[in-house]
This record gives sequence, structure tokens and C-alpha cells, in this order.
Amino acid sequence: MSIKAIFEQIFGRKKQVTSRDLKVALLGLKRQARKKQLALRKLESKRNELIDRIKRARRDGRSLEVDVLWEELRQVRIDGAYARREARVLSLEMVGLTRYLRGIERLERSGRSTEIRTLIERVRSSGLDEKLRGQEVDEAAYLDELNATLEEVGLEIEAFEAEEIDPEKARFLEQIDAINAAESEGKIDEAVAREEQLAQQLEAEPLAESDL
Repeated sequence: MSIKAIFEQIFGRKKQVTSRDLKVALLGLKRQARKKQLALRKLESKRNELIDRIKRARRDGRSLEVDVLWEELRQVRIDGAYARREARVLSLEMVGLTRYLRGIERLERSGRSTEIRTLIERVRSSGLDEKLRGQEVDEAAYLDELNATLEEVGLEIEAFEAEEIDPEKARFLEQIDAINAAESEGKIDEAVAREEQLAQQLEAEPLAESDL
């Protein structure tokens, strides 16, 4: 069941909402969040693997392999950006559901179950619920957007190849060369520090709008 469907099921029905309903929904969101974190860890591992392969290829002068691996790394970054966005949405929805759950539990403990519907209506009219829904990425819409993004990235890559210009790639390879140089000179601490800094930059630097 999609996240949007969960919210529709809880808030869009006439039947009285109970704390159990929200607990079940919250467990569902937590399962999705765990899966998303696992996906992020896999992407991080893939990113680090690609960086190591690019280092070796760059050091050995295999320029064609460097180009191919660079495009793989670009795609991993795009996938990571989407995964982090979805993880943030899940986190916000879990916060919202947790707050709703605590409010309903207090009403149930105090024997004021009839006020639960009023609480739900107030939450909905506050706009918070809509903000959470607004950040939801429907599965079908997500796939359509991803396909469109890949097409846009492909066009952008072709443009770079035609002009032989890719500033981001040039900066990245410059850092790779610095890491390789430090390793060849036996400056292991410097190489490790540079590699950690590079990994942080790849995760923190915003991608171009055409990549997202």
C-alpha cells in the first residue's frame, strides 16, 4: 500500500479512527523507512566502489573506462538524491503520525473518544496533512519522473560530449589525481582524508536541476 493510500484510509473514512489504526499505519511507514535506509547504504557502498575503480583506472591511464565509470557514478548520485528525498518524506510522515497517535491515545485514556473525529478534522484543516501529502511521490508518478529524468540526463551527457566540457567531471578527476598522488608518495593519511572529503562533497553537492 502506498503512503498516500495509508493517509486516505485513515483520514478519509467515516468510521471512528482509533489509536490502533495509527499504530498499524506507523508500523507500515517504519518498514518502508528501514527499506529506504538499506537502499541508501547500498547506494553509498556502490558509490565508494565506483570511486575506487575510477582511481585505479585513472592511475593506469584507462580513459575510456574512466568515462564509463563516471557516468555510472553520476547515475548513482541521481538515485541517491531520489532515495534521500523519499527518506525525508517518510521521516516527516512518521513524525506526523506519531503526533496524531499520541493525541488520540490521550483522548482514549481520558474517556473522550468522541473528540477524536474533532481532533482529526482540526489536524486536516491545519494544512499539515496536506503538506505531507504534497511531498508524497506516487509510485507511478515517480517512475514516470525518473524515466523523464534519465532522458534529460542522456541529452545533457550528449551535449557535454559534443562540446568536450564537463566542469564537474574535471573537478572530480582532479581530486582523484590528488588522492592517487598522495597514495603513491606514501601519504596515506592525506589520501584517506582527501577521499573522505570527496565522498562528503559528492553527497552534499546539489545536482543540476536537469539531473533531478
